[in-house]
Amino acid sequence: KKLIGIDYSQIELRLLAHFSQDSVLVDASRHDKDIHMQTAIALFGEDEAKDKRAVAKTVNFGLLYGMGQKKLSATLGITTKEAKENIQKYFETFPTVKIFFRSIVDRAKEQGYVETLLKRRRYFDFENAKPMFRAAYERESVNTVFQGSASDLIKLSMIEINRIIKEQDLDAKMLLQIHDELIFEIKEEDAETLASRFSHIMIESIQLNVPLKT
Repeated sequence: KKLIGIDYSQIELRLLAHFSQDSVLVDASRHDKDIHMQTAIALFGEDEAKDKRAVAKTVNFGLLYGMGQKKLSATLGITTKEAKENIQKYFETFPTVKIFFRSIVDRAKEQGYVETLLKRRRYFDFENAKPMFRAAYERESVNTVFQGSASDLIKLSMIEINRIIKEQDLDAKMLLQIHDELIFEIKEEDAETLASRFSHIMIESIQLNVPLKT
């Protein structure tokens, strides 16, 4: 037997491109560019981009997870002033993203909930929340859209792959789901073929405005 791991590539950022329709992110996703490198170029310029890719990656994911300037400065070991400048520059580079994030929060306050890709809802009681909780709800409302939608995709894939394994009596087991990754145990001689099939199912689980990749 062999263990096979298949995970979605930069799934939250591809979802961000899908939802926000930001031209830079959509172009990077459609032409399979390194999104973190594109962000690094935008934030720090061509000369520094390679050395700053890890910083850009932290900024990319940090903003999706609702990270503010204090948390970003602590994570990167930089001053809050630098962290604030990085966030400002990010939103100047991706203005559509800032508008989209704001729309999620506004909608959450107006409706009392946010929805994932497949319309699953998470409710927030903004009206009765204390200021500290309101700030947390704003971060979580944005985060829910992306992590919840990534969860939608992986569950669709799991259901379809499980159906095929059972119906075709394949010598394969789905062992684990870890965030955006699936781990399989597959008969050695079938490992490459089934890994390719399962990967294709994950990519085709739903049609977005940008291609999915594993």
